[in-house]
Amino acid sequence: MKFHQRGLFALLAIFLLWLCLSVFKVHIDIEIVGNNEQHKKIHNSGISPQENKRQEVPVPPRVERKVEEERPAPAYVGPKGLDPIYVPWSDYKQPYDKKKEDDLHEIYRFNKYLSDRLPLNRDISDERPPQCSTQVYQPNMGKVSVVLIYYNEAVSVVFRTIWSVINRSPRSLLHEFVLYDDGSVWEESIGEMKKMSDEVSEIVPIRYYRNTTRGGLMRARTSAANFATGDIMVYLDSHCEVLPGWLEPLIEPIYKDRTAVTCPIIDTIEWDTMNVLSGKAPMSAIGSFNVLLNYNWYPIPKVEQERRRKEHGREWQISPIRSPAMAGGLFAINREYFHELGEYDTQMNVWGGENTEISLRIWTCGGSLLFTPCSKVGHIFRHGYPYDFQGDHFETVLFNYKRVAKVWMDDDEEFYYKLRPMARNKDVGSIHARSALRRKLQCKPYEWYVDHIAPNLVMEKDLVYYGQMFSVGYDKFCVDHLGNENKGSGLSIGTYPCHNPESAIDNQFLMVTNDGIFRTIDRCLSLNRDDTVVLAHCYDYREADYQFKYNLQDKTLVHVRSGKCVDAGPKTMATKLVATQCNGEDRQKWTFTYNKLVI
Repeated sequence: MKFHQRGLFALLAIFLLWLCLSVFKVHIDIEIVGNNEQHKKIHNSGISPQENKRQEVPVPPRVERKVEEERPAPAYVGPKGLDPIYVPWSDYKQPYDKKKEDDLHEIYRFNKYLSDRLPLNRDISDERPPQCSTQVYQPNMGKVSVVLIYYNEAVSVVFRTIWSVINRSPRSLLHEFVLYDDGSVWEESIGEMKKMSDEVSEIVPIRYYRNTTRGGLMRARTSAANFATGDIMVYLDSHCEVLPGWLEPLIEPIYKDRTAVTCPIIDTIEWDTMNVLSGKAPMSAIGSFNVLLNYNWYPIPKVEQERRRKEHGREWQISPIRSPAMAGGLFAINREYFHELGEYDTQMNVWGGENTEISLRIWTCGGSLLFTPCSKVGHIFRHGYPYDFQGDHFETVLFNYKRVAKVWMDDDEEFYYKLRPMARNKDVGSIHARSALRRKLQCKPYEWYVDHIAPNLVMEKDLVYYGQMFSVGYDKFCVDHLGNENKGSGLSIGTYPCHNPESAIDNQFLMVTNDGIFRTIDRCLSLNRDDTVVLAHCYDYREADYQFKYNLQDKTLVHVRSGKCVDAGPKTMATKLVATQCNGEDRQKWTFTYNKLVI
């Protein structure tokens, strides 16, 4: 090739290179402008975008879980086109300070230091069952007021709750926030909270109210409801993050029936790592309370599963689930219906028992309580309480529970005092207003609730014997669930030295019903394959495996299906009870010594 030809090729190559660089620069400029325009459009329209870059967020080492320490720090994925938003004092660019983490944990009882370093608008993946993403909802199901109550709360978790709602809720539905400070005394929870509320109000209105003295959850939620102006109120705890697609399935049942009250599925935000633990598996549990009025989780009864299959066909697994009770922190309700239903019992103190009371009131007074599998909300379960209960925790909750028993349990109020003798003479003030409300609303009796809504419960009239149970052969050793009652199904019970009767309710309280059900407070008893007596959930207790027969004459407890007798075994402190061939020995003869009911 001649020299001048080579020169022409060189010039042509330089020209092409210059042209490509120019076009690329123009493309970059267009992208930058596009992002800025999109930023404005996002805030004006309320559309939820996704972040297109990933930023490493340092996380603390996991001392108690060595496997976790070797995992790389999770990458941040936030709203596309928007920069991560931090609290003004975040030091996320600095090396992680473990001492600061420990010091703040002692105050807040979760990892506030890490929370302050994480973006307030971090992204969370859609972890709902796959069918949820294909659902179509009416665009205008009502204006929603999201109500948050807080007391001495960290700004970062409050506004991570708020930003998650803003970024994952249709603007056609999200009407406002009501942010209610129930008498905080920490400066961050007062001045900084108000300042950030004013800033975010430019995007979605935040009605900020501050109570100068602490009133407790029930009074605060009732007061906050008076400031809400939406059609539907969604109560969230102040340390949550909603997952994608959370709002529409939560309010759709209320749109169809104003007396429906709905609860999202609650996922865990780990208090130490701030990781959201979720999954796409269908919902498998519902909430209820036991005869002590304590809330717990139970398997969905077969009869409820059959109803869902019949009414919802192929999509039954994501259909609303009837639940006897709510956990209490997160739920949605028609605003006007909330007031008609009687709001909260504002004579209750701090918190505890209000979820039991409102659940009983919803069901017996004409409403329904539903869990919505396609609505998921993460919640920080703290490592202890960062606040006091204005007195002893147990006494505060006992006060509230007694008010529930007096107003709602009818004849079984007396049963509750047998279970909690310390409540009998406790002064809980007047219940006149709440009893009058119950009459005004023409609510059904407690027995109806037990029979039709909460089959895990038992009433005193249905019992043959209850209390501490011991064999004639070992009369100083009582049947004891050995701490296994709330650890799951399939665990055994045994024997242990008998407690004082008033404290026996914790581990040594047994019941035998007229129908032959042998049970503890929260579990029914059955036999496994090797004839060991094991704890099982009570929702489907009418199956034959759960049937026992207590013989009042010879004091034997016989498993009906196998014909075998419950046997204390050869040792005084047994780790399990078994059923063996009936032989008339004293260790197969059982007596109930506490609150014996003769029929």
